[in-house]
Amino acid sequence: MRYFYTFCLLTLSAIVQAQVNFSATWPFNGATTGSATHANVSTGGASFVGVAPNNVAGYVPGQNGQAVNVANWSQSAACNFSEYVQISVSAQNGQSMTLTQLTVFANRSGSGPQELRLRSSVDNYASDLMVFAVGTSFQQASASLSGAGFTSQTGTITFRLYGCNGTGGTLRLDDLTINGTVTAAPLPVSLLSFTAKPEGDRVQIAWSTAWERDASRFDIERSADLKEFETVGSVPARGTTDQQQQYGLTDLNPRPGTSYYRLRQVDYNGTTNLYTPVAVQLKTGESVVAVYPNPAESTRIHVRLWNADGATVRLLTMSGQPVAGSLHRSAGEADLIPAQPLTAGLYWLETTLGEQRRIQRVLVR
Repeated sequence: MRYFYTFCLLTLSAIVQAQVNFSATWPFNGATTGSATHANVSTGGASFVGVAPNNVAGYVPGQNGQAVNVANWSQSAACNFSEYVQISVSAQNGQSMTLTQLTVFANRSGSGPQELRLRSSVDNYASDLMVFAVGTSFQQASASLSGAGFTSQTGTITFRLYGCNGTGGTLRLDDLTINGTVTAAPLPVSLLSFTAKPEGDRVQIAWSTAWERDASRFDIERSADLKEFETVGSVPARGTTDQQQQYGLTDLNPRPGTSYYRLRQVDYNGTTNLYTPVAVQLKTGESVVAVYPNPAESTRIHVRLWNADGATVRLLTMSGQPVAGSLHRSAGEADLIPAQPLTAGLYWLETTLGEQRRIQRVLVR
C-alpha cells in the first residue's frame, strides 16, 4: 500500500493577554456597510428606524467621498428618540474589546436637524454620550467612551444617532469611526504539536501540551471536506499542570482518500477551543494486512484485513513452524486464537492473497 500524509507541527508559545488597537468604520460611500481592521471585531451595517436615506438623493458629496443623506426627521424642537440611525460593533472568537472613541462627520440641509445626539445600548439608550451642533458644512463630532460598559466587553455594543430640532430637511453623515482595543483571552492549553499519520489501515493521532489550565478533555474530530466534522474519540486532559503532557488516539476506521483531523479542547466550564486541522491521505487500491495492537496478547492476535477478506492467515514461529490455532473472521478483520497461550517473543504473520505472499513481524507480550 502506498500512502501519503501531511505532518503538521504547531509550536505555540504561552499566550498572554495582549491589547491590539482597532478601528471600525462606516464610510457611507454609496452603502451602509461597515468594516473593522481586526479579524476578531465585526460590524453591523447601519440601519434606519423612523428615518431613511432620501429617496431622491440617498448619498451626496461628503467630507471624504460620499455621505448618507438621511431624511424624514420629525419637524419639532424636541428630540424624537424613536427616530435614529443605528450601528453596532461586536467582539468575536472569545476576545474582548474596549471602546475609547466614536467620531462622525455631519452637516445638514438648510432646514435639517440642528442637533446630533449619540446614545448606546450600554445604559439602554438612557443618556447622551454626545450632543453636537450641526451646521451646513461638514464638521467632525467626537464622543469619548469610558466606563465599565465600554471596557473588556465580549458581546455587542450598539449606538444610535438622533437628529433633533429640524424643520423638514436632511442630516448627512460621513466617515463614522469607532476606535478601541481588542484583548485576546489566554487559551487554557499551550499546544506544542499535533500530528496525524496512517499506520497500516489506521490513523495514529498524537499531540502534546506545554501546560494546561482547567482543561477537561480533548476531542478528535474528522472531516472529508473541512465543513462537517464528526468526533472520532475523546481523551481526558490533565486539568491544570505546568508539566509537558503527551497524548494519543487511534482512528480504527479511517475513511479512504483524504480526511482532515482536528483537535477540540474542552474546558471544565464547557468552553471549547479549536486547532488547525491536518490532512491524511489513504490510497486504498491495494490490500492491507496489519496486526493491531502490536505488541499483541498471548491469547489473541487481531488482524485487520483491508481489501483482503479472502486472505489465508497463518502465525509462524521465528523458525517458520506453524502455530496451532483457529481463525475467526468478520468483515475486514480476523482474530487468530492460538491453541495454547503464546510464549512472549517474536513471531511471523504470513498472509497469502492470490499470488501475493506477505510476512510481517508480530511481538507477543
